[in-house]
Amino acid sequence: MILRKHPHPIICSPPLCFLGNAGDNTVWPHNLVMMPEICYICGMRKEYKPDDKFKRWARSLQFAYREDVLNDFNEYRAPQVLLSADNAKRGMIFYDGFRDLILSKVGNIATQLTANMLRSEHIPYNLFTPLETMPDIAADIFGKMIDVPVKQILSIKIEYAGVGDKSLYLNDRTSFDTFVEYLTPENKRGGIGIEVKYTENEYPLGDKEGKDIAGDNRLYRDMTVGSGYYTPGLEISMFLTAHHLRQIWRNHILGYSMLHKGDVDIIHHVHIYPEGNEHFHNQALPEYRTLLTEKGNESFKTVTYESYFDILDCYSDDKRVTDWVKYLRKRYLGIG
Repeated sequence: MILRKHPHPIICSPPLCFLGNAGDNTVWPHNLVMMPEICYICGMRKEYKPDDKFKRWARSLQFAYREDVLNDFNEYRAPQVLLSADNAKRGMIFYDGFRDLILSKVGNIATQLTANMLRSEHIPYNLFTPLETMPDIAADIFGKMIDVPVKQILSIKIEYAGVGDKSLYLNDRTSFDTFVEYLTPENKRGGIGIEVKYTENEYPLGDKEGKDIAGDNRLYRDMTVGSGYYTPGLEISMFLTAHHLRQIWRNHILGYSMLHKGDVDIIHHVHIYPEGNEHFHNQALPEYRTLLTEKGNESFKTVTYESYFDILDCYSDDKRVTDWVKYLRKRYLGIG
């Protein structure tokens, strides 16, 4: 048995050791832990009680990656999987093969984006920013994602909600995690609005959001009806209580608002997530599709991490891609 100091400031409430967000002033009372993750006294793993099955697994994976690969044993606010401030500033949360490119966009700062390994804010940079350096294959990859021929990628933007006056879109804070602009072989301008998830699922209704859906924001209704994406008779008031569908709907109509404004000639909304996230894979996304017309279904694409990585594998003759995909599979799926 190998013993070492426990690396996380967690609180022990006998008979169960439970990794709650105890904050800065709590102390691990036992001081010893059996490698790799089991408390010598309690026998409990690094878990957070409210986690669902996938998030529990992903939390353990990110702890292991942080400690075993990045050699970071930061003790702040466990069970959040946070990098130390120095490593966050160095961009260790990003893939080292394109870290300099990504840091040129986000800066050398310590924030939730650059420190929190379990949340999805940083993931669009790791999934899509490298394709900025590969214009030829990027067009093919995004074309396969939406099943539309793509001649040329014009731009790949992270966190995008349109240009200029928000009242010409949804007049709220809805944005895409990634937005890809492209040209078709007929020189039409296309857009792909991508929402990236990892362990997240639904979220509670905010006060302003509730008021907007209830009628304060007429653009929600106008874009929902005008899009032709939804079955006749759908009332947007359903999204006041359909917490698992609300963000998907808002992203979908944000895309339509860009089409309506004239920013693009073609628009697709893509939702990308790991297959193990059962909330999306088995519940939210299949249910959302039942609300859609044929036009709505055509404009809405669901892509798993697994299938996206398989697409990237088609270009494995490029060592940059091979190394990148190897990292993505290990980092987010625990493969390799």
